[in-house]
Amino acid sequence: MMTLHTAPHRRRLLMAAVAALAAGCAQITHVATGDTVVRERLTVTVDKAWNQFPNGLGEGIPTWTQDGVTVDALRFYVGLKDGALLAPTPSAPKGTKPLAFASSMQTADIVGLFEALYSRGGSQFTLDRVEPARFAGQPGFRFEFSSIRKLDEVRLKGIAWGAVHQGELFVVTYTAPRLGFFDRHVKSAEAIAASARIR
Repeated sequence: MMTLHTAPHRRRLLMAAVAALAAGCAQITHVATGDTVVRERLTVTVDKAWNQFPNGLGEGIPTWTQDGVTVDALRFYVGLKDGALLAPTPSAPKGTKPLAFASSMQTADIVGLFEALYSRGGSQFTLDRVEPARFAGQPGFRFEFSSIRKLDEVRLKGIAWGAVHQGELFVVTYTAPRLGFFDRHVKSAEAIAASARIR
């Protein structure tokens, strides 16, 4: 049940979602249950239907959601090659480094890329936990983080699973507001990540 102090955050989320849709950022398609292939390189098994933005919100990253892409987001970074950008580099002050993957990166370096991604525009990022873990049948990593989104001051919770396979980066991330939303779909996100197979 939503308490009074969470109502302003919910309104902000709704307004952001409406703005994103009104801008025509992406077409929505549906992902049915069963096996599905993401970017022709990663197969996952889906336990319940999701809504999909094939190119995310203008960043070219396949993004799935249950409650709206500005609320909960399951993102797929699939087969990023050496030098590929995690996300397009927006207009930024001179000297800002692009978020580019390098095949020589260690786990800490890759986590650092995501920290930079979730800190863009003045948002706050806190790394809560990082550990070795298998992903898509490969030795990989898992990390958890918290973030305060500057746009609407919503406190997000996030989790990511990933691995580097033959010099390419594969990562799945799930983020949602800490209060009310994260726990609602995290088990489904975990099951999808656990089912991942590289093609």
